[in-house]
Amino acid sequence: MNRWPERIPLWVWWILVVLIASFPLGLTATPQWDRVHLVPFTDPGDKLEDLAANILLFVPFGYSFARDRGLAWLPLAAAVVSAFAELSQLFSTVRNPSGTDVLYAVVGALAGGFVFLVLRKRP
Repeated sequence: MNRWPERIPLWVWWILVVLIASFPLGLTATPQWDRVHLVPFTDPGDKLEDLAANILLFVPFGYSFARDRGLAWLPLAAAVVSAFAELSQLFSTVRNPSGTDVLYAVVGALAGGFVFLVLRKRP
């Protein structure tokens, strides 16, 4: 029996996890452009728990992406996934799209890729 879900790489499924975790709360039909902070570390709402959450959320993505695709495109892939999740927050009255979150996502993905490299070289 040919089961298509089993053929989909884990990192693709992880994109869904990221999008669900980033789903905007307090939805509005009007984009909240005044809540956007494109430049990392300029959002006064950045918190330490946001740092941890974004990094930890992207470690499994980075690990599985590196395992299947290598490291060359990992930072770009993580940035694109995170930026898309942040863009969805434009329609939230309580979430702030932030360049800091995108940067943290890339750091988390790279950490996951590094873990893959370390574990791969173990005997």
